Amino acid sequence: MKKTIITAACIMLGLASIQQAHAQKEMIGMFYEMKLAPTVCKWTNAADSKKLDATIAAQEKALGITASEKATFMKAAEADIRSDPSNCTAEGMLRPMYDEAVK
Repeated sequence: MKKTIITAACIMLGLASIQQAHAQKEMIGMFYEMKLAPTVCKWTNAADSKKLDATIAAQEKALGITASEKATFMKAAEADIRSDPSNCTAEGMLRPMYDEAVK
């Protein structure tokens, strides 16, 4: 009986860690949105994104993002930006987030 309970607890912990890792990977979508914003929104006065690019590269490495996952997340990020025209305005949330990320 104890072995069954311990085994079940280990399985639950394993599933919880998998779900947490997946959630962390999903969060990188915000960074991809910021990376794509100057191009998608056609911002002509956007600051250099070297710092943001370095942050994204570190996150990708830490989370073990594969090339196919990156492509999927980038496609979703672009679709999300395009889904609401207010994302590209100066009053929207994306521009201040980008400006802060590249400081």
